Amino acid sequence: MTQPPQPYPGMEPQQYSPLPPAYGGQPAHSGQFPAQPPPTAYFGATAIAAATLASVIGLVGTIGFVVAVIRMVGHPSSGRLLSSGIAGVVDLAIAALTVAGAIGLFRRSPAGRICVLAGGGLAVLDIVVFMIVGLGSSFVRRSAPPTLQMTFPSGFLWLIVPVAALVLAAHRATGAWLLRKTRPAPYHPGW
Repeated sequence: MTQPPQPYPGMEPQQYSPLPPAYGGQPAHSGQFPAQPPPTAYFGATAIAAATLASVIGLVGTIGFVVAVIRMVGHPSSGRLLSSGIAGVVDLAIAALTVAGAIGLFRRSPAGRICVLAGGGLAVLDIVVFMIVGLGSSFVRRSAPPTLQMTFPSGFLWLIVPVAALVLAAHRATGAWLLRKTRPAPYHPGW
């Protein structure tokens, strides 16, 4: 008579359950590593960072608007009235767009993303114009060193903030985080 086959030493026979894993059966083992989290699971870090940077841009825009109004009130007949007025309007638009965008991003609204992109783009344009006007005034006044020392380093440093806000607001992770989460249908037994 032949004996039934013996398992390898140390190996015990496996017991299988007819129930699937969700109902208490033994989980299937594929021999591979555990599944990685899906690539669409975003936690909103880019959106929160973009909103925070937009808040900083909005604060600086508000300060620029107040300074422009103080200049206009302090020198009403000056030739700087028009330039201070234009700078004040641009700073007010930057402040309004970026603050509204920051609030929108914090509330997970897609309109907040658009406001941050528009306000950040306007801030980049404002800084570039500031640097070009500073460069032009240094050639007109022939006082290149002091004006250029103030215009370009501060312009390039402030250019980092709106560019970073633009990049973070335009990032794919921000858009994915802003999508509304749909709730599953409630389970009603017996329906």
